Amino acid sequence: MDWFELGRTDGMSGNPRSTFQERAKPCLKRGVIPDRQAYYNGHDEGLAIYCTEQHGFDLGKKGLPYKPICPDDSGFRIGYDKGIQLYCTEKNGYSAGVNGWEYNHVCPPQLEVNFLKGYEKGRRLFEYRDRVKMLQNRLNHIQLQIRNKESFYNYDISDEQTIQLRSELRMLDIEYREVSRELRYATLELQDYEDSTRINVY
Repeated sequence: MDWFELGRTDGMSGNPRSTFQERAKPCLKRGVIPDRQAYYNGHDEGLAIYCTEQHGFDLGKKGLPYKPICPDDSGFRIGYDKGIQLYCTEKNGYSAGVNGWEYNHVCPPQLEVNFLKGYEKGRRLFEYRDRVKMLQNRLNHIQLQIRNKESFYNYDISDEQTIQLRSELRMLDIEYREVSRELRYATLELQDYEDSTRINVY
């Protein structure tokens, strides 16, 4: 195990020094002594790469959570605050919502209102689309069940089996009609919502 490189990787990922404990446990169980100092040296080097103003800016611009791991004089927080201001817009909120992403509550209060306004619009559209997709999958599954059961008519089955098969097909037909109706309504709701928000879609 290259403990220096492992520490460097953890530092570059913004993981705290305490991550060493997690890394060391499986080694200790196997009788391998971890090199704490090498890990710390590597971690310090990796953290110096992580804790720059530019990197803070890049993470903030992507809307990633802030990790309070960098020294105050590193400039990381300054860069992060600049980046998060660019991220916390109504447009980015909409994008996060429509893709079904969870909001990590990274926006400062003065920017969160507009971000959430977009997020709620996008999230609602995501939910409409998700429901339509779920109903379409359910309908396809019922159709497959019907085809599989109808194929039994090609075999020599008893009268009792025929009665049972017809009963099952009737139940599937009823379910198919119900799901088809739900799908039509869900599709109309989706179209209505898309039309009502089209001018605000980014």
